[in-house]
Amino acid sequence: MTRGNGNSNGSSNGNDIDRLFTVQKPLGPIAVSDSQNVNVLKALYDTRVQLHLRSEDNPPTFIVGRRGSGKTALLLSREFNPENLSVRLSADDAFAGMQAVVREVGASMFLPVEGVARLWGALLWAPIAARLVTSERRPDDPGRAYQILWQETAELRKSADGSADHALDFAAARLMEHMDRAPRIISLESLLNGFRLAERPWNDVVQAARDVLAARRTPVFVLIDSLENIGDHIHDDGSEHTKDIRRILQGLFHLVGKAGQWTAQSPVRIQCCFPSELWPVLNRVSTNPPKDFSGRLMLRWQWRDLLRVVGMRLRIFLARHYPRELRGVGADEHERLLERVLPESLTNSRGVPEKSVPYILRHTQLLPRQVLYIFGEALHQAIVETGGPHIRDKDVVNAVAEAEAVLCPEVFSAHSFRYPHAPDVGRRIIPHLPFRFNDGFLHQMFNYAGIRKNFDLNYVEMREMLTDLGIIGQFTGETEHYLHAEFAYTLDRQMTLSPDKDYCLHPLFVRHYGSPDTLPGAERVKPVYPSGVEVVSL
Repeated sequence: MTRGNGNSNGSSNGNDIDRLFTVQKPLGPIAVSDSQNVNVLKALYDTRVQLHLRSEDNPPTFIVGRRGSGKTALLLSREFNPENLSVRLSADDAFAGMQAVVREVGASMFLPVEGVARLWGALLWAPIAARLVTSERRPDDPGRAYQILWQETAELRKSADGSADHALDFAAARLMEHMDRAPRIISLESLLNGFRLAERPWNDVVQAARDVLAARRTPVFVLIDSLENIGDHIHDDGSEHTKDIRRILQGLFHLVGKAGQWTAQSPVRIQCCFPSELWPVLNRVSTNPPKDFSGRLMLRWQWRDLLRVVGMRLRIFLARHYPRELRGVGADEHERLLERVLPESLTNSRGVPEKSVPYILRHTQLLPRQVLYIFGEALHQAIVETGGPHIRDKDVVNAVAEAEAVLCPEVFSAHSFRYPHAPDVGRRIIPHLPFRFNDGFLHQMFNYAGIRKNFDLNYVEMREMLTDLGIIGQFTGETEHYLHAEFAYTLDRQMTLSPDKDYCLHPLFVRHYGSPDTLPGAERVKPVYPSGVEVVSL
C-alpha cells in the first residue's frame, strides 16, 4: 500500500473515475484505499451523510466502526478541505517504530503510560514538521520559525521521501542513537531535552512548528489508520511483544484522550480509527477508558444514508455509460434514481413477494460495503444479460444469494481475533436453527451439535458469540408478513439477549448455512426483518 505525507492532492481527471466505474464494477470499489488521491476519494464519498456531518461539527478523536463501515473514508475525508493540513500514518508502521523506542527507553528508566504518551507526542512532531515545510508556504509564516523547520528537517525529508511513516521512523532511530551516546540519561525529561534531530534541540524545532501553525491559524490533523491489524498482538499472553504493544496502545489512547480535551485553538488534532470488533478488548487495554475514549464516534448507518451512497455512485456510473437514464432526476434525488433502475417489488427465493430495497437491506448488517456489493452485482448482471441498467427481480435475488457466500465469511473474519472458531461453530449450529426460536431450543441445538465437545465453548459463550456477530438477535414482534428483531450491530452497547424472550436468525446467514426454514415446505414461515430498515418506503 502506498504511503504518503498526507497531501493527497495529486493530479486526477475523468480517466481516474472512468477506471473505477466500469460495467464489471458499476458502483466502483466497495472499499476505499488510502492510496487513492483526494479527487477520487471525493467521487466515492458523500459529505452529506449524517455520519460525516456529525464528524465535521465535532471532530472525533476515535472513529470506531465495523469492518466495511467506512472508517477509512471518514478519516481521510478530513483532507477534502484544502485548508486542512494533515499527516497520514499507518498504525502498523507507526507501531513498529514506537515499539523499538518504548523497549529501548523502558530498559533504562521507569516508563509509565504518561511517559509513553510523551514519547508519542514528541515523535509525532517529526512528520508534522516535515509536512509544514513541504506544504505551500504562506505569507504569514514567521520567517525564523520556518527557516528552523527547513534546516532541521532537511535530512529527515531526504530520508523519508515524502512518507510520514518514514519520518516517524527516522526520528525514532535518532532518539535511540541519542540514548546510546548518552547512557547516563535517567529521566524522560532529560532524554527529550537533550534530543536533537539535527543541530538544534528538538524542543526548539517543536516550538518553531507551533509558531508556524499559530500564524496559519489552522490545526494539523494526524490521521492514524488503522488499528484493525493489531488484534493478534494484544492478547495478554505475558510475552514481551504483547506487553510492548499494550503499552504503546495505552500511551496513544492517553495522548489522544488528552488531545480531545484541548481547545479549538490547539495546533494538533489526532484522529484514529479502529474496528468495533476489537472494542471490548481495547476498552480493557486502556488505563482510563472514560477519559481516553470520550471523543469517539461510533459508526452506525441509517438506511437512508446507505441509499444516498448507492445513489451517488449510481449517478456517476450512469452519467458515463447511460446518461439518458438521468433525465428528469435531480442531483439529490437518490431514491428516485434507484426507483428508475430497480423493480418496485420482486418474488424472493421462497416465492413470496417483497419490495426490492427492503429485501436487499434486510440481507445486510447495514454496512456500506455490503450494500454496495449487492447493488453492484445486481446491476452488473442486468447489464451483461440485457445490455441496459434496468435491474430485474431475478437479478436482485441472485445477487443477494451470491453475496451471502462472500459477506458471511467476511463477518466471521472481522471477529476472528475474539472468536477464531466462529466459522466452524456457525456451520455446525445454524443448519439446526429456524428463523425464530427460544433459549431452550438454542441450548438443545448447542448440545445436539456438540459445540462444547468440539470447540471447548459453554452455552453462554456460544450464545454471546452468535449475538456479537449479529447472527442471532432479540425477537421484538411481528406483522402480517415479517418477524421483527433487533441485532447487536444497531446498538452502541454490547447486546445481551433476554432468555425469557424469543430469538431470531439474521437473514444474511439463513440460506448460505441452510436454516431449516429455507427448505421446501417452510414457505409459510415469516422471514426476519432486522431493526434499522423498517422505515424504508421504496
